[in-house]
Amino acid sequence: MDRSTILLIDDNPQIHSIISDLLRPLDYQIFAALNGQEGLDLAHQHRPDLVLLDVMMPGMDGFAVCQALRSDAQLSKVPVIMITALDDRGSRLRGFESGADDFIGKPFDTIELRARVATVLRLNRYRLLLEEQERTAVEKARFAWVVEQSDDGYLIINHADEIQYSNQRARELLSIGSDEASPFLSCLARQYSFAPQQAWDSWPAPLADGAPRMLVRPETRMSSEFWIQVDLANQPPISDDRIVVRLRDVTTQITSQRDMWTFHAMMAHKLRTPLVSILGGLTLINDGAATMNREGIAHIAEIAIAGTRRLKSEIEDILHYLQPSADLQGHARMGVERLEALVRDIAHELGITSLEVVCHEHALPLQIVLAESSMEVVLRELLENAQKFHPYQNPDVRIEIGRNSQNMIVMRILDNGVTLSPEQISAAWRPYYQGERSFTGQIDGMGLGLALVARIVYAAGGACTLSNRNDGPGIMVEMCLPSV
Repeated sequence: MDRSTILLIDDNPQIHSIISDLLRPLDYQIFAALNGQEGLDLAHQHRPDLVLLDVMMPGMDGFAVCQALRSDAQLSKVPVIMITALDDRGSRLRGFESGADDFIGKPFDTIELRARVATVLRLNRYRLLLEEQERTAVEKARFAWVVEQSDDGYLIINHADEIQYSNQRARELLSIGSDEASPFLSCLARQYSFAPQQAWDSWPAPLADGAPRMLVRPETRMSSEFWIQVDLANQPPISDDRIVVRLRDVTTQITSQRDMWTFHAMMAHKLRTPLVSILGGLTLINDGAATMNREGIAHIAEIAIAGTRRLKSEIEDILHYLQPSADLQGHARMGVERLEALVRDIAHELGITSLEVVCHEHALPLQIVLAESSMEVVLRELLENAQKFHPYQNPDVRIEIGRNSQNMIVMRILDNGVTLSPEQISAAWRPYYQGERSFTGQIDGMGLGLALVARIVYAAGGACTLSNRNDGPGIMVEMCLPSV
């Protein structure tokens, strides 16, 4: 416990010595002043726990000093014991009116002085403790109000993964009651998918790269997709076995960035090819019109016109993509029988000549719950990566299409290009809404633009995995997509 501080204000140095000798054995810290103004200055400097104040002093007497203390917001609650030789009733009343808490008469009794000082200090310590408790209660109430009104969900979870506290927003996000002590991961799994699952296998340990964990509720006919970022409080545990978890709605950030990446991919792939034929044809006519015959000019013009028509068609597709459509409302469907043709068209555009597509018959009658335009973005990204990261940009690609026991379409895309490190594999599918440094969403240091693919697949209610091939160099991407 801290030593109590006593300020003695008396114009008589002998009184200083007497009182100091009497109180020092009780381990008080004592400061002394010879006049009222010096006493006020020391009071501001040391903030004493008690003031022993002589009444009869030249200049500023004890009554004036006491009134000055009571008028000061920082010192108004410091207890004051007046030391006085005045024994009349009027002087004591004046002392109480000026703010004194008690009186000790001169000459004072040693036992009485020590007892009164100890009593007043003890009462003052209780008062300070009570005020601190009241302040703490008020601060807790304010903090509780802020947490309850927060747009983020907050939970306290114990070592058994049980929810011990949840604010209103967390209860809304997890659809739980205020008194429900449910297992945290079980509450999440009731309505969300872990994106990706690998990031949750080590819960609640922080991820090595400090990345957040994500949850997604796939879009349906009745609701849009919904993304939640899950963060652990960056602080020591509030007790030996409890952690603080924040749930943040990042749907707008996720969908906005995915739409930006998707639009960029569509612009880059759909507009470049027809522009090349248009620009190339017009350049040939411009440079060689003087020496070309009519048939040659007409042939080149036909190529340019065909490119123009294709450009018009692609622009209409892009405008259609930007408009609210069934794809955004969970109504989009694509027949499995269209996959092989779509894959071969993309491979032909990219110049991939070694392509094998195997589609099992039991998958053909099904429809994938994804728009063909979105599937095209996914397949183009994967085939481009296979080509871009092959040592000679000429990969052998094999695509297998089947159906699993949950009636989901399973697609495996295998190439014979690079082998990835464990760090690259663990980060490849992580759907950040920030962190990638390039506009295209490619993961820094890796180059594989898979974040967009992951977001499209997860939003549809699917899942993705990435692994190195066991039979040689290259990777295998596996996607599971819901079907009807």
